[in-house]
Amino acid sequence: MPSGEDANLIAHRAAPGTVQRRRSLIVALQLAALLSLLPAARADSSQDEARRWLERMIEAAHTLSYEGTFVYVQGQHLEAMRVTHSSGAEGEQQRMFSLSGLEREVVVANNQVTCMLPAKQEMAFQSPAYRRSPLPLSLPKELGRLEHQYRFELLGEDRVAGKKTRIVVIKPRDALRFGYQFWLDDETGMVLRSALVDEGERVLEQLMFTDLQFKSEPDLKLPPSTPSPPAPEPAQAESEVEQVKQSHWTVTRLPAGFSQVMHNRFKANAAPQHPAEHLVFTDGLATVSVFLEPLGGAEPLLEGPAHMGAMNAFGKVIEDHQLVVVGEVPQATVAMIASSVKFSKAGDR
Repeated sequence: MPSGEDANLIAHRAAPGTVQRRRSLIVALQLAALLSLLPAARADSSQDEARRWLERMIEAAHTLSYEGTFVYVQGQHLEAMRVTHSSGAEGEQQRMFSLSGLEREVVVANNQVTCMLPAKQEMAFQSPAYRRSPLPLSLPKELGRLEHQYRFELLGEDRVAGKKTRIVVIKPRDALRFGYQFWLDDETGMVLRSALVDEGERVLEQLMFTDLQFKSEPDLKLPPSTPSPPAPEPAQAESEVEQVKQSHWTVTRLPAGFSQVMHNRFKANAAPQHPAEHLVFTDGLATVSVFLEPLGGAEPLLEGPAHMGAMNAFGKVIEDHQLVVVGEVPQATVAMIASSVKFSKAGDR
């Protein structure tokens, strides 16, 4: 396309009868050049609007009080659960109980999580690190952390549980992580449906509400406050967990954006001199765990790739240890991380 200066020169050299047409052509070409910039501007606007919807989703997950039923599908596995969530002066509280399969119930009251299992078995634990969004997964409140590795897009409108929704997608910028799709309530921003998809846009797992009612004071019917169970005597403890400060093991290669958020060591009574280690890495959305357990001459449980639904794993033997890398990421990702785990005698146990 000619520049503005070149276009004016063309107009001056043209025959008198064609000057006006030349100028019209110049205006048309310049207008076309400006219009060619609009798709990028619209794309930026779509990214910003999608981000605003995701911010509404995060806020709704923590502040709304509601009661509903959802189904969860992973491969051939399907289950239904009833959930009640409240947010008020006492903080967040949530109760979920199964409607199909194994009878179980989970109650979350701020940092305390109580799991009720069959035969009225109860387990309670408290952790200041528990900050998971109730449904369907945890998103960082600062979405800017994700934007280097993911794109946010609006996909259109739909209906879920009788409510009008906006579809927002989170697309990875590489092939080392999965994508996400969310159907958000048009009025509140609450997520009514979610899907985890692979690089071919195939759905790996999904969650969908079949009914949902927003309430000012939902009836949680929480069980009486359960004190944290007393710590067992050291002689009775099955394992001792400690945070690792130094280790023989390092992970030398991670996908861009991933960082370590946890590294624990487990010392079992049966073999206290051979502790196992657990490392967790995340990019703010996807999470990968690395397990290292001494074999002591035993046969390894896993060598090579394995998967269950959206969960991929890769196992190998290194320095007489069983290494397993597992996460809701592509198989190539867990294999890459497994190949980068190194042992160094310089580490201090």
